[in-house]
Amino acid sequence: MSLEVQTTCPYCGVGCGVIASIDDVGSVSVKGDPAHPSNYSRLCSKGAALADTIGMDGRVLYPVVNGEEYSWQHALDYSAQMLNMIIDEHGADSVAFYVSGQLMTEDYYVANKLMKGFIGTANIDTNSRLCMSSAVAGYKRAFGSDTVPCSYEDLERAKLIVLTGSNTAWCHPVLYQRIVQAFTCCFWTVFTWVKESNFAGSKHRPALNLHN
Repeated sequence: MSLEVQTTCPYCGVGCGVIASIDDVGSVSVKGDPAHPSNYSRLCSKGAALADTIGMDGRVLYPVVNGEEYSWQHALDYSAQMLNMIIDEHGADSVAFYVSGQLMTEDYYVANKLMKGFIGTANIDTNSRLCMSSAVAGYKRAFGSDTVPCSYEDLERAKLIVLTGSNTAWCHPVLYQRIVQAFTCCFWTVFTWVKESNFAGSKHRPALNLHN
C-alpha cells in the first residue's frame, strides 16, 4: 500500500501543490495536487520530474576539498581560512555573495548579517531581486507600487489578455495551462504583441496565439 504525502514544489514562486507517493519498496512518484489553489493538479516539466531528483546516485554526500573528501569541520575551517586570506590581502569588497532565491526569510537575514555585519561589505545580492527587478520597475511605473495587480483567477475571468514580448508557455507553464483551459470553455480573444509587431487575434472568433 502506497503512502501519499502532500508537499510543495521547491523550484519557483508559484508554489505548486504536489502529491508524492511512496510504494512498499520505496519508489517515489509525484503528481500535481488537484486541490491546490496555485496549480489544480498542473505541473511544469521540472515539477513533474521531482521524483527523479531524490535518488542518491551522483550526489556529493561529503565536503570535497581539492578533489578529496573531508569532514564538515575541516571544510568549514578551510573555507573560513581562504575567505580571511582574501579579505586580508584585498579588502572586504573583494568578496561577494550571490544567494539563492529559495531561502527562507530567516536565512536571508543570517546571510546579510554575515556579509554586511561581519565581513563588512554590501556585496550581496539574490536571485529574488534580480529575477523580479524588471517587474518591480514596471509595477511602480504603471501602478505606483511594487504590488502584483491581479491573481490567476482574474486572468481566467478576463475577456482580453495582452501579452507583450512574452512566451508564456515556456516562462509561465502552469499559468499558461490555466489560460488555455479557460480559453477552451469561454469566448476569448487573446492578442500577442512581440518585437516584430505581429498581432494575432480576431474580433469575430476566439484566437489564441502565445508563440508568435
